[in-house]
Amino acid sequence: MFGSVKWNDRLMHRYGHVGQRQHGYPTAADFNTPIAPFDLLRALRDSRKAQRPLSLAVRLPILAPDAMTTYLRHLKREIELLACHLGEHPRVEQLQLSAGRASIAQLRDLLGHLKSHFQFAEQGLGDFTVEVELAHADWPLVGVLRELGFNHLSVGVPDLHADEDGTIEYFRSSTRIRALIEATRAFHYRSVNIDLGYGRSWQSPASFARKLDSIIELQPDRVSMFDYRQLPQAAESSSPRLRPASPGASRAMHRHGIESLVAAGYRFIGLGRFVLPHDDLTMAQETGSLRHDIGGYTDHEHFDHLGLGAGAISRVGMLYVQNFARVAPYQHALEQDQLPTWRGLPPASVDQPLRTVIERLHCDARLDFVELHNRCGLVFQQRYAALWPLLLQMQRDGLLRLGEHGIEVLPEGKLAIPTLCAVLVQPELACNLMDTPASAKPTSLSAR
Repeated sequence: MFGSVKWNDRLMHRYGHVGQRQHGYPTAADFNTPIAPFDLLRALRDSRKAQRPLSLAVRLPILAPDAMTTYLRHLKREIELLACHLGEHPRVEQLQLSAGRASIAQLRDLLGHLKSHFQFAEQGLGDFTVEVELAHADWPLVGVLRELGFNHLSVGVPDLHADEDGTIEYFRSSTRIRALIEATRAFHYRSVNIDLGYGRSWQSPASFARKLDSIIELQPDRVSMFDYRQLPQAAESSSPRLRPASPGASRAMHRHGIESLVAAGYRFIGLGRFVLPHDDLTMAQETGSLRHDIGGYTDHEHFDHLGLGAGAISRVGMLYVQNFARVAPYQHALEQDQLPTWRGLPPASVDQPLRTVIERLHCDARLDFVELHNRCGLVFQQRYAALWPLLLQMQRDGLLRLGEHGIEVLPEGKLAIPTLCAVLVQPELACNLMDTPASAKPTSLSAR
């Protein structure tokens, strides 16, 4: 059952429109508590005592050259402030860097600074991913990034010209993507991922199909397919060309993408992520070791996640904290030698059972009630008794298989997992999905 997914137009029309942004718990929308630097420092002290490995995420914004130089100077100061509270050379098992348009010299300097404060795992044991823009990547850059220790490359395929706001860049050929994929193989990267968006107003199902076919022909190890309508800026844009496509057109693109990738031999991990059978994520899902955290899917566990830069999100233990989102207050805090903490969620406010349930659904497409009880004390049948009528309806629709000891999501239900997670977070959404008002609690989860 792992990796299998089926599109059912009727069921997607019914269940595919609720809660698609609820990719996990908690999300930034749950961050409603001011977090002081002292709160993060205390969590870092506990992390040091527990000797938990680290995952780092660094996203470089698009800035003018002078502004980027200033930003990187502040980013290096944040690295220093964090590292000095984690002991001598804390171990990093994962790194995610969004390179933006930083120069090779700037990237070398940034990685050198990171490696002078953190101990990076050996190549075969760590996952070090760099995201590059198609219009700003070439063989020399890919080679330098491999030299700096990155072993996974992610390429965003733009829909707009990189330098002219609002000007459409038509997808004429796959030549540039082909060159980058060939470079990753020549430099022995472990995987290459292609980010593929759908649902812009200027896109059509036919144009999206041509673009996808060109990418599939190149056989990247991973493809991440996402709906532009889920991005915050999609709703904010005033340009007609940047507005979302119609629901019907977006649904057609979504369906074609799923069916084409599955037909090409890709396995569906979840949340729009498709991977080839040899991929590390495939094997992690099959062995039950797949995890989902702030940084997305991973086969690492028991680590703390540090986000570096403006707007970055960290999870240290059960403390969630987000940096100031705007560059100016982020840099101002660091000029005062203060960590740029803004808001988050303290450990006492984190619903740990809910977090565990949502993670297991996204990673395993199933729930084991006994395991949940042993792991976090959750009695699923009691806590979610009010949602049982919806679960039974989803079983009748062929999305789930319910039993006394757990829930198994069937292939036609894999695409509805975000909806199910949204309902677990906000039970009031269930009424939008039910045929009839919720009935009384059934005597058995396996009842029909």
